[in-house]
Amino acid sequence: MINITNIVVGGGTVSLSIKGHDYVRGDREFTDIGKPLIFWNITYRCNLRCVHCYINAIQGLSRDELSTEEALRVVEDAHELRTPLLIISGGEPLVREDIVEIMKRAGEYGIKVSLSTNGTLITRDWAAKLKELNVQYVGISIDSPIPVIHDKIRGVPGAWDLAIRGIRNVMEAGIPVGIRTTVTKLNIDHAQEVVELAHKLGISRVAFYHLVPSGRGRGIINLIPTPDQLFRFLAKLIDVAKKYPDVEILTVDNPADGVVAALLASNDEDEFMRKLRLVSRMGACSAGRKVMSIYPNGDVYPCQFFNDKPMGNVRRERLTEIWLRPKLNNELVIRLRNRDYGASQCMRCPYLRYCGGCRVRAGVLNGDAWSMDPLCTMKSLVNLWRLGEVNLSPWQVRIAKDFESAVLNANY
Repeated sequence: MINITNIVVGGGTVSLSIKGHDYVRGDREFTDIGKPLIFWNITYRCNLRCVHCYINAIQGLSRDELSTEEALRVVEDAHELRTPLLIISGGEPLVREDIVEIMKRAGEYGIKVSLSTNGTLITRDWAAKLKELNVQYVGISIDSPIPVIHDKIRGVPGAWDLAIRGIRNVMEAGIPVGIRTTVTKLNIDHAQEVVELAHKLGISRVAFYHLVPSGRGRGIINLIPTPDQLFRFLAKLIDVAKKYPDVEILTVDNPADGVVAALLASNDEDEFMRKLRLVSRMGACSAGRKVMSIYPNGDVYPCQFFNDKPMGNVRRERLTEIWLRPKLNNELVIRLRNRDYGASQCMRCPYLRYCGGCRVRAGVLNGDAWSMDPLCTMKSLVNLWRLGEVNLSPWQVRIAKDFESAVLNANY
């Protein structure tokens, strides 16, 4: 999770209240192997039909899901792991009948809870209940400021209006709320308008999620923006962050954004290095190292997109055992934790420690999970500079050439 606002103008907003610290850090900075951040996809059920849903959420009858007793045991294990934050998602988490009981138990253990939702079910009563449960933050999906485009992506007419209603109800209840936008070719030109919508509504956080081809997302690879489009999108966000410093702008699932944002937002190399130190606190790719994902059936994965081979299942093993003692034959987890990308270009990158790319995206689009992330915005910067479409100062040119020599022109 790359905090563009923090890199460009300093400061932050919602991140402070979620973490309770005196300056903005990424969620993952407070985690390590011993106390991971947990993304809990608590149900397969959903009242929408989003085209990019990475979990293949469905309407109506659900597939195999954890019972209430099993879910409460997961909360107990999360407490034993000292997880600092439990991010509850789905499907749509509010359709699960025992969700209040589960969130209440987490609060009793002192675990901070954040909710990721489509927002359409959040009535005033629901918002009041979330406040009572001390939910720290609610992220609500808005995929376009244009209702018809949002509804097309979300698969249900009227979804935009209901999501906006949900946002207003959460704000009225006094809970920090933010907008979550999955970036596709359908909405990539709407970045400023999304932030303007947030500003108009009084929302202080917008997170732009790069599309990772998982679940139904594998069926819309044609909607993934090109690397050059994503570079221009990032450059636009930097300008928007300067215009709306009161709105915390983040990008998610493309860690190279942190390096590029630091480069473009710096006046000299010393400032670039200072901003890189800030980027290092935002965590890079933390799959299997600082974060885990629990699926509705109890399968545990390194992240919510790595859903091919589970690390284990909480019905058969305690979560602490799965996480702290991964099986020796789980090559994926071992390599993620060792940051072992083999002979890939990423291993030669001078900014590997700040990035790491997205291994799921590399696997799906390149056929090799350990290859270079095909949406690397640093690579796009170099390409567009070579084409004369990006102007760089002399010190930035030196940085670009060093990257080009180490990564793009290396022999493999």
